[in-house]
Amino acid sequence: MNALRVWSEVDEVRMWLLCLPPGGGSARLFKGWADLLPTGLGVATLELPGRGGRQAEPPATSLEGAVTEFADAAAPLLERPVMLFGHSMGAVLALDLAYELRARRGWKPVALVAAASEPPEQRTVSKSSSDASDEELMTWLRGLGGTSEELLASREFLDEMLPALRADLQLVERRRQRAEPPLDCPLHVYLGARDPTVDGPAAERLWATHTTREQPPRTFPGGHFFVQESVELVLAALAEDANAAVGGRLMRSG
Repeated sequence: MNALRVWSEVDEVRMWLLCLPPGGGSARLFKGWADLLPTGLGVATLELPGRGGRQAEPPATSLEGAVTEFADAAAPLLERPVMLFGHSMGAVLALDLAYELRARRGWKPVALVAAASEPPEQRTVSKSSSDASDEELMTWLRGLGGTSEELLASREFLDEMLPALRADLQLVERRRQRAEPPLDCPLHVYLGARDPTVDGPAAERLWATHTTREQPPRTFPGGHFFVQESVELVLAALAEDANAAVGGRLMRSG
């Protein structure tokens, strides 16, 4: 099944916000954004196999393979400006997708947003190893916040969530470092004020090595899932950064 999910009316779109979900997350996390962002900023998502609308498919076993699939799936969007947005693990996928599309097509996003994520060089598997027990993963999820005790007590939810989360953690653990020149586009770092998983200053410094156009970081109320906790503030920032990336054309009429 195609990895691309498009949540906006294509004819109205001047620019795409292409979202990559966090570990264990599905494309539907971003569906509601299409109704909250300016009409000209369309929302689309890339979804890994094994979750959401691709639940029946076996999980990806290679991050490089997933990025290759995503590069194929994203092709219909690339005739218009695209800003990449990745939350947590999705930020690493967004970065590698930008590198892959640059290598294939000489393409670049108009901007990239890395939210609630350490850069690839800084991420460690000791925090959330894919070989952890169910109980250890649940403890880790509790520490992140954003998952209710009601859901964590649901066997049906855990039977769906934990395999997808393990598969995603494995993708990151097995990721091969890419020796790539930095991207020539603005790179924005979005941080949660109470996120226990990201060392903000270190993340900012290392993300800056991946761009020639470093931007001031933005910090939002909330923890690792501030993207959902402070959704109005996050979407306002995304609209502002998207508009700036295309020289103000996004908000112009006509």
